[in-house]
Amino acid sequence: MNTSSASKPTTVTPVVNDFDLNVVDEALLNPEKPEYVDHFGFTVQVKSDHESDTSDSDEDEFEDATSTKNSSDTPHLSISSQDDNNSTIPIVTQQQDVKETEHIATNNSSIATDNTDNADTPSTDLTSHYNNEDWQMISSTEKLGSNTTTTSTSENDNNINRSTNSPTPSTTSYYDLLLSKFTRSGYQNSSKQAQLQEETSHNLEELREQSSRGDIDWEFWSSVICDFDRVNLTEHSKFRTLISIGIPSQLRGKLWRIFSNSETDSDLVENEYRELLDRTSPHEKLIRRDLSRTFPTLPYFKDNDGEGQEMLFNVIKAYSLFDEHVGYCQGLHFVVGVLLLHMPDEAAFCVLLKLMGNYNLRGHFTPHMEKLHEHMYQFDQLLQLNLPQVHRHLDAQGVVPTMYASQWFMTLFAYRCPLDLVYRVFDLLFVEGSHIILNFALALIKKNQQVILSLEFESLLEFFSGTIFDAYKDNAYDFVQDAYSFDISLRQLAKLSKQYQAEAAKEAKMQSIEDGIRRENISLQEQIKKLKLSYKTLEKEHQDIAHQVISSKMSMASLDAENQQLKHELAVMKAEMVKIKTCMDDERQRQFEELAQQNAHLVGTNSMLEDRLSELETLLIDMKLKYAESENDYEIMKQKLHEAQKLSSMNH
Repeated sequence: MNTSSASKPTTVTPVVNDFDLNVVDEALLNPEKPEYVDHFGFTVQVKSDHESDTSDSDEDEFEDATSTKNSSDTPHLSISSQDDNNSTIPIVTQQQDVKETEHIATNNSSIATDNTDNADTPSTDLTSHYNNEDWQMISSTEKLGSNTTTTSTSENDNNINRSTNSPTPSTTSYYDLLLSKFTRSGYQNSSKQAQLQEETSHNLEELREQSSRGDIDWEFWSSVICDFDRVNLTEHSKFRTLISIGIPSQLRGKLWRIFSNSETDSDLVENEYRELLDRTSPHEKLIRRDLSRTFPTLPYFKDNDGEGQEMLFNVIKAYSLFDEHVGYCQGLHFVVGVLLLHMPDEAAFCVLLKLMGNYNLRGHFTPHMEKLHEHMYQFDQLLQLNLPQVHRHLDAQGVVPTMYASQWFMTLFAYRCPLDLVYRVFDLLFVEGSHIILNFALALIKKNQQVILSLEFESLLEFFSGTIFDAYKDNAYDFVQDAYSFDISLRQLAKLSKQYQAEAAKEAKMQSIEDGIRRENISLQEQIKKLKLSYKTLEKEHQDIAHQVISSKMSMASLDAENQQLKHELAVMKAEMVKIKTCMDDERQRQFEELAQQNAHLVGTNSMLEDRLSELETLLIDMKLKYAESENDYEIMKQKLHEAQKLSSMNH
């Protein structure tokens, strides 16, 4: 064996296959990047529509799907490159035009040349093994994000392995980070999954011995239990047929766990579940409020304090704590309720995490419900494509999918739908992926299209809320077959998803503009309110001033009248004053003359009094002199008396 070429592997630009949704998602999120990395680790250049040679045919595929949906393209599997370990990696592509075929042939021939030097790395062509349905199943597996089909060469044999795609740092989501606690150490308990398979096989053998039904292919179901991935790839047509007939009810819960691969890390998840139950959720009140509304007629959930409601509360509470971004959303009760009817609460929690992550149902319950809106858009477009008359009628009546299909998709048809039909929806969802709910919704509409065309708005809403399921009552097989009758490729869904993302981005931009206008409008309204308030204040002030002016004018008129009255009174008073002055002058003259006479009399009297006063003063002076002399004599007499008394006392 020549190993010289192994050290220098030929670099081949990989062909972007129809189902490489990692590149599509990354391109939608970051359209400005010139190149992207697919889930095989290759660098892929993505050209715009006007640069691509096949863009016109790609864009016309969905528009012309009505005329081509019954035709099947021949799948072509080619080896586009080799990894460092010389493992051959097949990439699924659909042969669409001559240029793409020539490109694939060129790649095959170039790699075949390299493989002549590497006998341990054979070229693999699986075209002869799978039909078109098988390719849809391969793409479905890739869409779920949990299974990547690769053909690896070892020393002794070739194995088809199921592995989980690790998200690149640029596309790692919040939920991926939550789940990383179960995978960051690389721990996967494959023995737990093997134990579940062994237990299910044992139950299958017991059912086989006890059952007298001849329509159950026990050998096939045994092979499904032992190697689901291989059977799903190699015998998908038969698998679809048996799924349509129905999974044995006694095995349904365990098969769901096998299909979802929920047991690989169940030990860690169950430990996390038990730890979450010891905590308190802020949503407990809302969760308990909706418990009695979940399957109220089923004995398992009927009792308020029964085991069913308690298990339902535990699983939803644990998830609300595990995924705080989602928390709790109405509709989750019904999904968990269906799981609890088939498995214990710990297993139901493990499967719920897979449904939210690998099956991409988490987007139905996030605050903005991004995936639900995308499914609504896809369903509306598919309804218009497959049942245009019904779509026109519903549109004319103003009935849009969000009015009736949102509860179907959020509860996976578990709300008001017979349980035997709900179980079939879950069966296909675990096998095909979450996009199968679109098929079931279309099947319901098609089955009831004559009734729908005869109803109007209110009757339509009432019909969609429950009566629509009566068409498949006790006929779950037709329900599944009708769902499978719609050929909806993942490429078509990816194109619709891209259209939705573009419209959503445009709507978000318009919404942003509307929000800006709304904010500006609110600001202007506030200004208008302030201006109106100011206007009212000014108007009130104007009215007050007007009243004051009127009052002032009335006061001025009143004052003018009073002024005229006062002037008249003043004139009268002046006349009286003149009269009074004349009288006063006469009186004053008379009084003056009387006073003059009295003064002359007083002058005479005063002169007489002055003379008399002079005489009295002279008399007074004489009397004072005499008094002084008498006082002097008195003192002399007093002294003499004293001396006499003294002499008299001496004589005695």
